[in-house]
Amino acid sequence: MSTAAHDLLDEIRLIWAEVLDQEDVPVDENFFEAGGDSLLFIVLLERINRLTGREIEAAELFDHSTVEAQAEFLAGLAVPGAGADAADDAAEGRGRLLARGH
Repeated sequence: MSTAAHDLLDEIRLIWAEVLDQEDVPVDENFFEAGGDSLLFIVLLERINRLTGREIEAAELFDHSTVEAQAEFLAGLAVPGAGADAADDAAEGRGRLLARGH
């Protein structure tokens, strides 16, 4: 797992725990097997979009259906040619999310 993905892992795991109303969410379990449904998936998508400051498509997130896979996927979006501005935008989005208590 890349460093960027590892950095995102805890944040995504926390979002999953809140959305699924669970304390401990395995990083390798599918969202739906962990108790999620289609409505909770939309909530998850919105929360991850707020975290990253991006508009991730539902199909993209669905294709990466574990905490670990989502962390790798999202980290990969910021790395190739993204530059400092994209990384700063993502960090700012995470800061806003944390400031709101989400």
